[in-house]
Amino acid sequence: MQARFGAAADAGTRVAGALEGGADILIVNRFGKRERDGKGLAYLIERALDADIPVVIAVSRKSFADWITFAGGMSVKLACDRQALDSWWRRVSLRNAAQIAPDHVTVCEVFK
Repeated sequence: MQARFGAAADAGTRVAGALEGGADILIVNRFGKRERDGKGLAYLIERALDADIPVVIAVSRKSFADWITFAGGMSVKLACDRQALDSWWRRVSLRNAAQIAPDHVTVCEVFK
């Protein structure tokens, strides 16, 4: 159990570093009670939102009001399908394309 926590903490530190370096996007598996209460991955989500880095996150209907509060109303609700996600990402990434430095490192590259 201790080793698992250490690996999760290390991953969180690496993701936080990528966010500070200007990651393109943060993808989180879900927004739940822990995040609502400021625990879990809340600190990474907050860092991304503060840096205007788009966050893709699954939010249940039950937790949606908590998510809106957490995100300060900054939210786009997408259908849960690839086409909706691709369409949204094209709009967001084109808007930000001019702001990305040539030596920019993505979150995915950090985990390679």
